[in-house]
Amino acid sequence: MRVGLIAEGRGDLAVLVNILKGKLGLDFEDIQFLRPEYDQDETDVHDQDEAQRGGWGRVKRECVERRRIREFVGNAIDEEILVVVQIDTAEAHDKGYDVEKPRRDDPGYAEILRRRVVDKIDAWLEGESVHLVRHAVAVEETEAWVLTIFSPKDSTTHGDPKAQLQKLLNKTMSDKDRRRHFQLKEYDQAYALTKPFRKLRDLEKFVERNRSLRLFVDSLGAGRSRPGPTENGG
Repeated sequence: MRVGLIAEGRGDLAVLVNILKGKLGLDFEDIQFLRPEYDQDETDVHDQDEAQRGGWGRVKRECVERRRIREFVGNAIDEEILVVVQIDTAEAHDKGYDVEKPRRDDPGYAEILRRRVVDKIDAWLEGESVHLVRHAVAVEETEAWVLTIFSPKDSTTHGDPKAQLQKLLNKTMSDKDRRRHFQLKEYDQAYALTKPFRKLRDLEKFVERNRSLRLFVDSLGAGRSRPGPTENGG
């Protein structure tokens, strides 16, 4: 099985890699980074416009243009494949993203918001290859998923998961370990923090602490699909 990843940033890619290892038993060579590219250097990043460099704009752009998706799907012959699209919801209200958030105190907040974002992604895709897509919609940010490793509390509707994660790392890491950790590049930081996702038994424990993580992980078990004859954009 091969999985193509589209994500907001490199840290998000690392989180997804560890989840895919835990849930599906995939190794690094089974995964292809479609956006952003893993081996892209800083000069390449500097030359890109804002939508390409990162954030939800990068994800939208690939879903709308679908060049990398078509290449990935078209190169699959007999392999089972999936395409994972990762996006945060923190900026869902931004112009161009245009997803209305429900009230945070709504008991169905995560499910409602995730469904609206899933529908938006599918609209960007215009129906192309949607049966191969699994939606990694992180409410509010991917850091809320990482929090499940470091705290037993439900992180589903945490207002600022990034700040909370930083606070917990400062509390649990020694000064030496913290300095070493923050010297790492973005991908390596996220990969190190989320290694516990790589064991299915632990992953199943963590997903109970965040509803959007639970929904994404459950979606991965729903399919190991082969591309159909018209999946190359026809």
